[in-house]
Amino acid sequence: MGAAASTATNNDELVDNLIDADYIIRPIIERVFRAVDRAEYFLPDALDTAYKDQAWKKGNLHISSPGIYAEVMEALEFEPGLSFLNMGSGTGYFSTVVGLILGTNGINHGIEIHADVIDYANERLEDFKKLSGAIDEFDFCEPKFIQ
Repeated sequence: MGAAASTATNNDELVDNLIDADYIIRPIIERVFRAVDRAEYFLPDALDTAYKDQAWKKGNLHISSPGIYAEVMEALEFEPGLSFLNMGSGTGYFSTVVGLILGTNGINHGIEIHADVIDYANERLEDFKKLSGAIDEFDFCEPKFIQ
């Protein structure tokens, strides 16, 4: 893979950096990363780190770096109808991104040990479904977050 992606000021710049660093290669991966704004999965006081290629944690909430997620997406070659089990699903960001590829016939489960993290992930999911245009663009396999 390429050098670490630099800091961006918005989600599209972040995706551009991930492409430039060779973390994102396939067009479908680019599309789903552009469709889910990473900042929507951060607490308001942490938005300054949302578009950096780094992990973030506050209390029980956690999200891995976008470069790691892109590498996983490229390596696992997700396609419609597959199943995905995300152990330690955190804020729900990655499960949501994957759900855009799995389609309505896929299975998408996120497991977390903390109830507050599951609640947060479900809140983020509800906002995504209400506010994102990606719901109309993709056949979405909605993640189910469980403890």
